[in-house]
Amino acid sequence: MYRRLFVVASLLSSYMGGSSAQDQPVHVLAFAGGDVILPCSFHISDKEDFPTVEWSKEGLKPDVVFLYRDGCEAYEMKNPVFEYRTSLIMKELKDGNISLRISNVQVPDTGKYQCLIFQKNVARKVTTVELFVVAVSEPRLSVISAEGDAITLHCEANCWLPEPQVTFLDDNGKNIYGENPKGQQDARGYFTVTRRATLQRATSR
Repeated sequence: MYRRLFVVASLLSSYMGGSSAQDQPVHVLAFAGGDVILPCSFHISDKEDFPTVEWSKEGLKPDVVFLYRDGCEAYEMKNPVFEYRTSLIMKELKDGNISLRISNVQVPDTGKYQCLIFQKNVARKVTTVELFVVAVSEPRLSVISAEGDAITLHCEANCWLPEPQVTFLDDNGKNIYGENPKGQQDARGYFTVTRRATLQRATSR
């Protein structure tokens, strides 16, 4: 019988690096099409009015992705790319939680975000968050030919970001060498990678 086969489609590089220094941004990973929370909080005092909260994205023009002022969202400065996609967790504002929720995350959402509060017209940066957006799907494996004691398998990893590495492994975890992978990137920035490998029937003793 043929050896059992494992197909591994992995990310070529890790987005999530360490960030121990206090002035370094908080790293957050999100999947395209899903929702994500960018964390931000501050110490709230009963003696002061709730501040204006502004979330902005580095390199975006206009750069405001969410503005909370006088008890509600203000829309006049918001970039239309984030229209209907950003919000605060309203029930947690009283506790000083001003984290930003982004819905239907898109690949271009990747980047650095700043959380600012304005008290008495003075701006104070609370935190910087760096968002990394990835996309994954289940690899598709098919048999494209079977001749004699050999079969040729075709694996396709579709709609991934960053570009995946497709590897064939046997049941002992050893690499099965195949053709060089072929990859292409679509207009949205997603990668599709295909690879083929030929297996020989295991001989019995």
